[in-house]
Amino acid sequence: MLIKQEEITIEGFKELFFKIIEMKEKAGIKAILNNPPDLFERAKLYGTRFKNDAWGWASNIWHRSATGSLVIEKNEDLKPDYKFLMMRVLEHILAQGPLIQVDCYLGSKNSPVKMHARLYCDPQFPDIAYRWSRINFPAPPEEEPDVMLIDIPHYLGNPNIPGTNQMLRVIRFPFHNYTIVTCSSYQGEVKKGFLSHWIYFVYKKGGCGEHASLREFTVKTVDGKSKRIVMCVWGLTGTGKSTHGMYVFGEHNKHLFVQQFGIDPTEYLSDQVIRNDDIVAVFEDRVYGSERGSWTKTEDVTELQLPIWRAAMSSNALHENTEFGPDGNPGLDGTLFQYQGAQNRNARSVFNLEDTGYFDGQIDSTGPLNMAVFISPGNFCDYAWVKIEDLAFAAKVLADGRTIGHPAQSLAVVGKELYESRYCLPFTMGVGNAAHVVRFYEILKKRKEKGNPVDLYLLTTLGKIGSEYEWVEEKLGDKSYIMPRSKLKTGSNGIPKPVGGTSPTIEETELFLLQAARGAVEYEPHPIWGEKVLVSAEIEGISKERLSQLNPFTYRRMEEMRELIKAQIIKSKYYLSIQCPGLPEEILNAMDF
Repeated sequence: MLIKQEEITIEGFKELFFKIIEMKEKAGIKAILNNPPDLFERAKLYGTRFKNDAWGWASNIWHRSATGSLVIEKNEDLKPDYKFLMMRVLEHILAQGPLIQVDCYLGSKNSPVKMHARLYCDPQFPDIAYRWSRINFPAPPEEEPDVMLIDIPHYLGNPNIPGTNQMLRVIRFPFHNYTIVTCSSYQGEVKKGFLSHWIYFVYKKGGCGEHASLREFTVKTVDGKSKRIVMCVWGLTGTGKSTHGMYVFGEHNKHLFVQQFGIDPTEYLSDQVIRNDDIVAVFEDRVYGSERGSWTKTEDVTELQLPIWRAAMSSNALHENTEFGPDGNPGLDGTLFQYQGAQNRNARSVFNLEDTGYFDGQIDSTGPLNMAVFISPGNFCDYAWVKIEDLAFAAKVLADGRTIGHPAQSLAVVGKELYESRYCLPFTMGVGNAAHVVRFYEILKKRKEKGNPVDLYLLTTLGKIGSEYEWVEEKLGDKSYIMPRSKLKTGSNGIPKPVGGTSPTIEETELFLLQAARGAVEYEPHPIWGEKVLVSAEIEGISKERLSQLNPFTYRRMEEMRELIKAQIIKSKYYLSIQCPGLPEEILNAMDF
């Protein structure tokens, strides 16, 4: 059998793949290990067994290959280098032993966005197949899959993406329902690869596939009524999406709030439930989860973040790049392991949501979304927390996906201002970001028209309010601008961090979200955006002095703030022109003043 590079097409690759499988089987050579029951035993051969009987593995790359990923929609876009890598994958499969096949559903049993995903994994990496299977629901192998992913984590003479110095590792084909992953044994390539297809699958079903967590709880409002909160938290890796999406109040942490704020939050809360951690489908009437488990960043997690701590320290947890402590148990301090000369900042754990202690077996919401929280950390002109009143402004926040770079994304972006549209840029395919943003905007408008609006909030979390910066020349496309740039210093862990400034603590942000849900926050118009955005004037439990420290106008003059916001708008529109073209003017210009 001769595989000719020049003859490879998108559909032809799949045909050759199955032809190789058929040829092996006809020759009496085992080609597929169909959902083998011994995956865990295979993976144990090179795993680390911790004292608490949990297991861990190390990957050859410790973060996603977003910059080494491509989306190909039609054969005309298949360059020779892409065909070369596809040929090498087929050659490897032809020569390699039997591929591991695992079938799973993304989406719950009765979900309208249940998608059958089939993984074909190189047999030398059974831990990837096993860990991915533990996150999702089992699917019958005799059923035709909606999507398939071929995972060959070897180096195959990978070319660079033409015109860049980035090695090509991942190729996604949204209209042909498959993805090829090579070179990286980071489990995120498989998990996010399938979720990329699911986001498109959700869109075709009429919903919005969003990079957000899902949490529910009941609060006692200021007027004494009970209100069920269905809250989604959007954010990029490392900004606090899991921290705040999986946060609960209880005996383990209420003392912190009593000591710091004079408030016992457990008096106002009941029936706290974690439903999903990563990607959800937002429809007008409900939010649907994608996965039955979680794959969550765990370094620096303490017992104060009880659900994550409890699940990560369970004997059921399956760890990735997670260090060991002096007692032989998983270590979450982030002080032992290093990656490329710096302390590891992306330890991950696959765990059962049941092990959090706050999961009732249901990954879908009990009602419609009514609290949307966007995490967009910034160092220049952000308040710690604001409430967004203008729906177009909220859609613009989602479209921007503004953040501060974190090591879990890439070591090269640490401390830099980034824009990743919808907080989901590397995983959006099939339709553009603008289509997703417009659909979300339409849902918000319908909900408001029906008298059941979604409360919208913007948090800065790890952004530094009042930090130092300098004006520098920055090129955006073929134009140069004078833009603010954070002054950074290298911390003791080797990670750059801003000079000066303050950030809200986890407890302060959680108190704000609780009081906002209760209606116990008094607001005033933003000094520049007016009634479009409301800022906190009073929050029960947080002093006026602390609110002043979390107010950027405490450190900047009005004219300075106007210039900083203008610079932000210019930069955001530049990135939107690339990442989210086609936005309606009312959204694109929603932040203009």
